[in-house]
Amino acid sequence: MIDYYAAYSYYAMLLIAATIACIIFAALLCAYGVVKVGKGFLLWLIIITLLGLLCLPVMGFMALVSPSLELQGLYLTLQRFIALFATAPLLCIFSSMYRRGCNLKQYGMFGLVFLTHIMCVLYLWNNNSGVLADYLPVLDFGVFSIFLILARHSIFVELSPVSIDNFMQELDDMILIFERSGKLIDANLQTKKTWPFLQEGLTMDEFLQNLQALTVSKKGCQKGGMVQHEEVALSFPNGIRHYQYGSTQVKDKRGSIEATVLNFHDITEISLLEKELEEKNAELEELNIKLKTFLDTAEKLLEEEQKAKAAKDIKEIVGTKIEKLLSELETVSFYNKQEKLPGLIEDCREVIAVVRLAMQKLMLGDRKDGKND
Repeated sequence: MIDYYAAYSYYAMLLIAATIACIIFAALLCAYGVVKVGKGFLLWLIIITLLGLLCLPVMGFMALVSPSLELQGLYLTLQRFIALFATAPLLCIFSSMYRRGCNLKQYGMFGLVFLTHIMCVLYLWNNNSGVLADYLPVLDFGVFSIFLILARHSIFVELSPVSIDNFMQELDDMILIFERSGKLIDANLQTKKTWPFLQEGLTMDEFLQNLQALTVSKKGCQKGGMVQHEEVALSFPNGIRHYQYGSTQVKDKRGSIEATVLNFHDITEISLLEKELEEKNAELEELNIKLKTFLDTAEKLLEEEQKAKAAKDIKEIVGTKIEKLLSELETVSFYNKQEKLPGLIEDCREVIAVVRLAMQKLMLGDRKDGKND
């Protein structure tokens, strides 16, 4: 005769709570895998293994509360066979890990999972009863679940930190994806942080209207006569940011548009540097003009100074010659004029030659100035 009230003992209640926790945890893991991971063979294999290991504590719980010995024996038998058959998908998972090239740490974790499962199988097939018979299935399921959580990045490429999905989320660029009808499908984390007005069902036209309200300036960058991309300056509470904006249409094999991807690349620092460079170039050009004017003025001043010096030198030379000539003329008398007259004539010729040479130099200087002007 079975004591039905034994199912409500503290021991039984603890086992029931552990079994319910395993069921909830298995549901969460399966839901997470279906949402985050591609529906491939490995995912279904892991789900089958997870459900198989979950059946072990469930069968133990059913055996605990079974109303008859026959049902209790049936549940325990099912528990043994399920434990035995769950070994096969575990080995398949190990084979898949081996093909993917996992590291020693992951192999070690899987070895612990497999060792725990083999202990559970052997203990159940020996018809042992007691605490280990009730809680080894819970431990078996728990160790496998922890293994899935710790090794999920290496088992599933989609969950790896270097996967495309995670990489897109970590990008500083803002990326939005609109479906064929124009409604927003997805946006990366940076986009959602930058534009809080994004919400499910937002159309591309509504997004562009919101974008227009933030736009300070906009220009298209051309190459070869075709617009390659657009640069847009947007106003935010923390200042103006500059973005390089582009759109890409995703098409299927028949050429039909499936989605439109908008990409905003932050070029604020580059734009500020370009603006600063333009200002420096303008300042340098202004300084070049001032320097040229200064050099022209300095050259003219130098020429004027040289001309003044030349005129002074000529004046001194001509003056000296004339003074000498005048002094010689004063010394000429009626008696000695016949003797000194040839010398005086020669001195006059010399003075005239000096004056002519001086006038030629001054005329050449004036012509040079006329050409420079």
